[in-house]
Amino acid sequence: KPGQLDASRRAIEDHLKRRGEHAHVAVDWRTHAFCVRRELLEPKKISIILWSRHNVERLAQRIESLTARTSYPSYEIVVVGEGSQALPPTRHHVPRASDLSNAAASNNLAVQQTDGPWLLFLDVGIQPMESNWLTIMSEHVQRPEVGAVGARLVNSNGTVEHAGIVVGVNGIAQPAFRGFPAEHPGVNRQLQVARNCSAVPGACLLTRRQIFLDVGGFDESLPASLADVDLCLKIRQRGYLIVYTPFAKLYCDAPQPAEIDISGEAIMRRRWSDLLEGDPYYNPNFSRERADFSLGK
Repeated sequence: KPGQLDASRRAIEDHLKRRGEHAHVAVDWRTHAFCVRRELLEPKKISIILWSRHNVERLAQRIESLTARTSYPSYEIVVVGEGSQALPPTRHHVPRASDLSNAAASNNLAVQQTDGPWLLFLDVGIQPMESNWLTIMSEHVQRPEVGAVGARLVNSNGTVEHAGIVVGVNGIAQPAFRGFPAEHPGVNRQLQVARNCSAVPGACLLTRRQIFLDVGGFDESLPASLADVDLCLKIRQRGYLIVYTPFAKLYCDAPQPAEIDISGEAIMRRRWSDLLEGDPYYNPNFSRERADFSLGK
């Protein structure tokens, strides 16, 4: 009932106020879920580390689109990967890397050559739907208890590509709700509410520089498809939360199928065997074949 939902909304706002958090709570009347928008106390400079596999012309177009759709007031763009070396050096900072094929190594190098207190790792194939996407993600990364933040990534066909990651499902890890319609509520509305999870994809991952450095950055011995999960698990191991927010919405190119890396998977199984047996944010009675929060057999 509308009256009950509004009373719940006010109760959440009062709770946040008692915690000293400046926030506004709205009701999504379609799903009856609550949207908590925190006040961004200080928009700190963000170093956007853009990983590219495009030629220079396509890369320049993507950068222009990114800047046109980003209202966040303080950021720089750092380009690594293919095509980056041909960009005009006066427009964007381009780290010089000897091996651009290793995304983890290139990202680590880019961090060393930037000074933003917050870091956003972003694939060049990601394009914002709305200009406030980075502000929404920053509302969470400013929270002392949060270590990394991910967004809702939607394919061109209107289905979910990423909405947080579940570990230990169908191998090392699987994206939650992949293939669901973008506006589907998901089980218990989990696709449409901000929630904690074990990992978020490196294709769009916001963290604080000091946390990234404290955990040692990306493991350069792992492929990109595992290095982001490993980074998030290291952050969680330090006691921080990993947050998925559906209110930061971005389009993404269809990803290339990741090749199975046997040695990388072996490293992950040795390092995180306990978590791969049971993701703390995924009920053990749920499916182990797909990360859609459905009951398993």
